[in-house]
Amino acid sequence: MKFLIIFMSFLFIEHGCAQEKINQDALSLEYSAHSRGTFKHILINKKSISVVNERSGTPIVKSFTETDWETILKALKHVDIENIPNLKAPSENRFFDGAAIASLKIIYDGKTYESQSFDHGNPPKEIVQLVKEILSISENIE
Repeated sequence: MKFLIIFMSFLFIEHGCAQEKINQDALSLEYSAHSRGTFKHILINKKSISVVNERSGTPIVKSFTETDWETILKALKHVDIENIPNLKAPSENRFFDGAAIASLKIIYDGKTYESQSFDHGNPPKEIVQLVKEILSISENIE
């Protein structure tokens, strides 16, 4: 009997919330970083990625590959999006021009979840993998 309960528990954990379907067409991510000499704005959705590297620059828009989208979804799976506004930055170099001011927005189904500002290159630990993937993918856009 105990074995059955333990087995069922593992089964529910394995196939529970992680398997919930999300409307991927209603999901987009926006990362921005700026300082006196730096500007970066990245907008990602299932179909495209847009990168602007200068304040008055023209966006570079490319189709978003299924592989890159899956990478973003995998990193996003570990993020509690409703808690994003409450995340604390691990450093404060942006307060004295030691780092660009960065932020992350996740827009899902008409609702926006925006982080507090943090140092570009040093996001809160809860979103570090997601930010790393966003920046990595955006660097490959020419």
